[in-house]
Amino acid sequence: MFAELVERAWSSNTGNLTSTGGSAYERVARGRKYLYWQPPTIGGKRASPLYIGKDDEKSRKRIQALADTAANLRERRDMVRALRNARLHAPDKTSGDVMAAMAEAGVFRLRAVVVGSVAFQTYPGLLGMRMPAALSRTGDLDVGQFQSIAVAVEDRIASDLETVLRKVDDRFTAVPDAFDGRRTMRYAIRRGQDEIFSVDILSPMRGPELPRIGSLPAIRSDAQFLRYLDFLLYQEVNSVALHGAGIPINVPDPTRYALHKLTVSQMRLARDARSQAKARKDLQQAASLITVLAEARPDDLRDLWLELCERGPSWRRKAMQALSQLPPEIAAALGADLDPGRGDRDAASAYVVQAGDEIDETGEDTVQPTWDA
Repeated sequence: MFAELVERAWSSNTGNLTSTGGSAYERVARGRKYLYWQPPTIGGKRASPLYIGKDDEKSRKRIQALADTAANLRERRDMVRALRNARLHAPDKTSGDVMAAMAEAGVFRLRAVVVGSVAFQTYPGLLGMRMPAALSRTGDLDVGQFQSIAVAVEDRIASDLETVLRKVDDRFTAVPDAFDGRRTMRYAIRRGQDEIFSVDILSPMRGPELPRIGSLPAIRSDAQFLRYLDFLLYQEVNSVALHGAGIPINVPDPTRYALHKLTVSQMRLARDARSQAKARKDLQQAASLITVLAEARPDDLRDLWLELCERGPSWRRKAMQALSQLPPEIAAALGADLDPGRGDRDAASAYVVQAGDEIDETGEDTVQPTWDA
């Protein structure tokens, strides 16, 4: 039922683009085919083409899925209620409403990805598993996108992201960056001096000299660039948040999410109790997913573990230190060698957070570089 809801929600999301008519066409970029929808010319004005997705079977099915919208929404709401009654996890109302507004604006159609615990909420449905509800609780929303994708799709949402969010709650305000007040990568609802909900926009940092902040033109927002995030966002998957009639969102591949959490857990501040509580949650989420993936997708799990280790000694050191804090069967599922004689534990234990390291790849507890000479 969850798989059907994903497909119907995404088909409806694409169908909204086609409600005024038009036609689909292919565009080739860098040797790859992509599908776009060309709306009709209205009043002598030709609308800009809209990006649908890679030219594959799923995208073509979505173009053809133009069933009765009202009946489809009613059936989808019934499916959401049934899945929630089956104790699958659902977002809180604010997170759900925010994702619904972003989906309607086209944020996820343009391949932005929900990361963090809100993404984790969808994995029981994707994998056919149960997990403790406490592992999926959160008070904010983190959204990431590759800057290369944000530029390459040659499409963007109609209104800037702050305007989209203010449709949900007019208390949403753009939070200026501390170093450059002209840039915004965080949007928050505040009650007095207290922040009660936030949306953080992230993007992978993939070179030594990249700036800390950049622009994502497709979703009309700035973003904070973070290291290690490219591993998480690569090859995102379609999913659905169990809110309303089902919100079509992109989430990281669950195997990448699990292994990424191992790395992130070792980048929390040891001196901060709140940060360490999040590190424990990182490890619990990773262990829960790895336990299931070891049976459901063992080859993918081991292949991606090797990919992570081959990215360099820093990646391997952090991941091995995380595994040393989990039951031995978790390391065994990955094929990881925790033999103390190899020095993995000692090397991992010697890791010290340096200035410039990102403490959390989902935007929380981030340590900024020390800028003095």
